Amino acid sequence: MDYREYVLAESVGYRITATARLVINRLNKNFKEKNYPVTHEQWSIMIRLWEEDGLTQYKLSHLTGKDQPSISRLINNMEKRNLVIRMPHPVDKRTNLIFLTPMGKKLQVGLIEQAQKTIEDISKDVPKEEMDTFLRVLTQIDKNLTED
Repeated sequence: MDYREYVLAESVGYRITATARLVINRLNKNFKEKNYPVTHEQWSIMIRLWEEDGLTQYKLSHLTGKDQPSISRLINNMEKRNLVIRMPHPVDKRTNLIFLTPMGKKLQVGLIEQAQKTIEDISKDVPKEEMDTFLRVLTQIDKNLTED
């Protein structure tokens, strides 16, 4: 394709980014409407801790695809909201383990319900077969970009 024919708004990268922003905004809106004190970034940490509580900040960084300074900032904010606590690693005192507080654990069902609502919102009027195809294509794109 000739570079003069390139249209940003029609490019795959632009469309994926714009759609991802809309999905994030909808998820945040759904959380806020139900008075959940959590952002999509904090949600990405909480869901990992529901799967395995007591992870290191490094492991959370790896699982969420966020850099360690961002994880540290998010955990600081989550501690202020009484969603998580940091505890020293029993062997490596330089490392902290991150645990959900009772309040953080209590939010699990409600936050997952809002995440499911968001999925319903974004897939409205999209036939299941087309959504399955879309997810397969996204998986292949991810694979293409991580095989380097």
